[in-house]
Amino acid sequence: MRIAGIDPGANGAIAVLDSENPDSVALLDLQKVSIYKTTEWLHNQKVSAVWLENVHSLFGMSAKSNFRFGRNFGIALAIAKIGTSDGPIHQVTPKIWQQAVGVTVKGKPIKKQVASIAQDKYPTASLYGPRGGLLDGRSDALMIAHYGLNHKEEA
Repeated sequence: MRIAGIDPGANGAIAVLDSENPDSVALLDLQKVSIYKTTEWLHNQKVSAVWLENVHSLFGMSAKSNFRFGRNFGIALAIAKIGTSDGPIHQVTPKIWQQAVGVTVKGKPIKKQVASIAQDKYPTASLYGPRGGLLDGRSDALMIAHYGLNHKEEA
């Protein structure tokens, strides 16, 4: 069974995990390629289900930021619907998947801890850029897929 996790954030990504081959990790940054190519890539992954981070507007964010947040979520949802044919699309809040994968911190340190957990569970995953910077969308997408793979019976 192949599960996709999608982080629709500003630096969003898609991760695909295979229950039969735990070393198989496919990652794609959402902002790096066109929507058409992203949809085609996801379709070619032959996923059984998609888990999409269910984000919402946040108090204190500007209207422009909230609009961009919602637009990214809509694009990610469309990619999931088109790219998976008939596979189910599940939504999970950040609080739920982060708690399930073992995040214990709050605020800005969450990104680093998620990346550390992701790297421990999937050491072959490419979570850092060429200059060593964290590609946080990838680690979030990977942990959303991990959550989906381990909670498929709850879907």
